[in-house]
Amino acid sequence: MTGTVRSTVFSIFNQEIKNMNLPKVSVVIPVYNVEKYLDRCIDSVVNQTYRNIEIILVDDGSPDGCPKKCDEWSEKDSRIKVIHKENQGLGMARNTGIDNATGEYIFFFDSDDFVETTLVEKCLFAIKTTASDAAVFGRYDYFDDGTKKEKAISAEKLIYKGDCVKNELLAGMFTYDFGFGVSAWGKMYRTSAIKNNNLRFKSESEIISEDSFFMLEFFSNAKQVVIVPECLYYYFKRSDSLSRKFNRERQKKNNIFLIKSLDYIKEKGLSEKVETHLKVRYHSFTVSALKQIYGSDISKKEKKTELKKIYCDPVLLNTLERKVLKKESLFLQFFFFFMKIKCGFICNFLLCLRNLNRN
Repeated sequence: MTGTVRSTVFSIFNQEIKNMNLPKVSVVIPVYNVEKYLDRCIDSVVNQTYRNIEIILVDDGSPDGCPKKCDEWSEKDSRIKVIHKENQGLGMARNTGIDNATGEYIFFFDSDDFVETTLVEKCLFAIKTTASDAAVFGRYDYFDDGTKKEKAISAEKLIYKGDCVKNELLAGMFTYDFGFGVSAWGKMYRTSAIKNNNLRFKSESEIISEDSFFMLEFFSNAKQVVIVPECLYYYFKRSDSLSRKFNRERQKKNNIFLIKSLDYIKEKGLSEKVETHLKVRYHSFTVSALKQIYGSDISKKEKKTELKKIYCDPVLLNTLERKVLKKESLFLQFFFFFMKIKCGFICNFLLCLRNLNRN
């Protein structure tokens, strides 16, 4: 952005502030079993430099002390709304937030993460002065020991318009080409762009990665998106976040995600590039399913049976196209090649070699 343009947009924004034309911003925070981290998250939001916000805490039937903490925070700050509901999962909690949001713009934050205090101000400035439907920003990976790793944005442009949103930005999000992905928390959205298109998050009981499908729907309808090339969000990499409980439905849900997404891509007439990149994303979900099997407490015999089911899955095998595999890492190209030619024992060896059950 040139100095002249920057000066002009700052002037416009400052004039709106002077005229008290301050749009309300909604921040939706689903809360479940994060008692240890909740205060840190909420504290970073209530102390935003931009003050005209409403904070919607959706207690998703949390079994710990979170419901009480939410109520205590609402007593401290009148901008906080608390909604207690039965547990239905992250996607449904976000939908509750959407239904109760009154802001012109909306964020979805995870309750074990936290943000820079200038995040709302900087994103609002970017989205208002460019009349965009969404603003995308960078993050830090934040670890238990307090260290952080920058995940900078590497997009070539600051503004994406029209077909570039669908065919470049959306496709790139599925494969992290620009340094950011399909997580709901990494964006600020124009609320009307969600509500006018009747967009809602899917239930995790039905589909894997409700974020990914929501991004597919949102960005295929977005007319313009602005990039905020700063790391403003702290994504907490919890050491206790990996479950050793095996979910037998995981690959089935992966397949449902793929099938529904491909149907949607066809319906919207999206490009082949979006389809290819989405299949790469589906492969990453499959690898996660394999990692879960390897890291679970089920017997070796059961592991072998469950791995074989995935290796022979016809939905997965149909995605192992050359154009898709070219987007994978060299290791995964070899891995999926041997899967395609039904060499399951080599796939098992490669999984052990890379020790995919660890981060």
